[in-house]
Amino acid sequence: MDSMFEDDISILTQEALGPDEDWLDSPNTDLSGEMCSASHFALITAYDDIKNRLTGLERENSTLKRRLKMYEVKYPLIGEFGEEHIFSLYEAKENSLLKSEKASLQQQLNQFQHELQKSKEREEQLEEMIQAYEKLCVEKAELETELGEM
Repeated sequence: MDSMFEDDISILTQEALGPDEDWLDSPNTDLSGEMCSASHFALITAYDDIKNRLTGLERENSTLKRRLKMYEVKYPLIGEFGEEHIFSLYEAKENSLLKSEKASLQQQLNQFQHELQKSKEREEQLEEMIQAYEKLCVEKAELETELGEM
C-alpha cells in the first residue's frame, strides 16, 4: 500500500533553497553554521526514520485489514456487530451448542447404562440357565445309570 506521505524531502535538500540562499553544508567556520548543519542532518535523519516507521505501520495496517476481511468471511457476525457483541454472541452460540451436545451425550450415556444393566441381567439369567442345564445333565446321567442297573 502506497504511503500517503510519500512526498520527497525536497524541503530539506539544496534544490529547495532559492538561488540567493546558501546551503548550510558549505564550509563555514562559524560555530552556529556547524550547529545548523548538524541540526539539519538530525532533521533529515529523523524525517527518514519517521517515514520508514510510517511505511511499516501502513504495511502492518493493511495486513490487519486483510486478516479482518478473512475473519469477516469466516465469521459473518464480525461485520454485523461491534466488537463487544462479537465474542459474547459467539460465546453464547458456542455455549448453547455445548449445552445441547452435553444433553445429547448424557442421553447416550443413560442409554448405554440401561443397556449395560440389561446385559448384566441377561448374563445372570444365562448363568442360571447354564447351571440348570448342568443340573439336568447330571440328573439325566444319574437316571441313565439307574435305568442301566434295572
